[in-house]
Amino acid sequence: MILKKRAAPIQLLGLEAIMRRSKYVTDEMRSAMSKRQIGFKGECSIDYYLDQLTHFLILHDLRLPAKPYGYVQIDTLLLCKQGMIILEVKNYQGVIQFDKDSHQVLRILHEKEERIPNPLIQTSRQQNQLDSFLVQNGWPSLPISTYVVYSSPLTLLRYAPSRVIHAEAIPLEMDTFLKKTKREYLSQKQIEQVASLLSHSHLPASSNQLKLFGLDSTSIQSGVHCIQCNKLTMTRPRRIRKWTCENCSFTSKYAHIPTLQDYALLFQPTIKNHQARDFLNLPTTTIAHYLLKNLNVRTTGKNKGRTYHIPIPFEMDH
Repeated sequence: MILKKRAAPIQLLGLEAIMRRSKYVTDEMRSAMSKRQIGFKGECSIDYYLDQLTHFLILHDLRLPAKPYGYVQIDTLLLCKQGMIILEVKNYQGVIQFDKDSHQVLRILHEKEERIPNPLIQTSRQQNQLDSFLVQNGWPSLPISTYVVYSSPLTLLRYAPSRVIHAEAIPLEMDTFLKKTKREYLSQKQIEQVASLLSHSHLPASSNQLKLFGLDSTSIQSGVHCIQCNKLTMTRPRRIRKWTCENCSFTSKYAHIPTLQDYALLFQPTIKNHQARDFLNLPTTTIAHYLLKNLNVRTTGKNKGRTYHIPIPFEMDH
């Protein structure tokens, strides 16, 4: 059962917003975007195998405070009566070679050899951080197992420890884990309590993409994005309650929603009427007020000082 669903990382959403709106798209941006997309694709690709698990409660994309280490970030966490299992997902192609003596990991691709970060060190750190988080929140130390999961079927693992597996082995490995681990540490109620604590303690990362690439607001183009032709050319004239793309004639009632999310990702997750009017390129504050009011999001302040809080991701029911 999946309690916390997988969502596109905020860093990926921020990069997509920059690629749509930056006046100057660089190779560095394209490379960062490609890496994030590959990583997220790898995480999503294991869901087919996770759906086959029946004795686990599953949480995706956790980012938890863990003093004194800052934060612990976990791709996928499995909870069961026997304890917890961290799955760290990697999406590398080529040959991945482990050296247990030097703790080095090498990737060989297209006859080129390079050293990459050791994921076993990463999962060991995650294990310690998660244990620290649980203890700080009143739980005893619980058994926490870790696995490194390579999502690409094209990856060849060489000299890999038993805790390093391909995605297709997840159901078998989890079944073996349950059979070997007889002792139960958590009741079903306690599993749900721990899962609730983890879910409610999740702290989304900030995007910070402008700072990362040395950009400021003058580098970002305003305007409503057209999902059909990928241009910032949607307009909403007075008395017409829909957006129309001047480039391809595509129409939409809700084209402002992803544009407001772009604003939240690139600048701040709150917006006022005049800021929305400027970023959406609206002719009047009246139209801006109408659109913001109908978002049905949390607001603070009154009248001209009213601030609208934009959730990320922004999913509007319509």
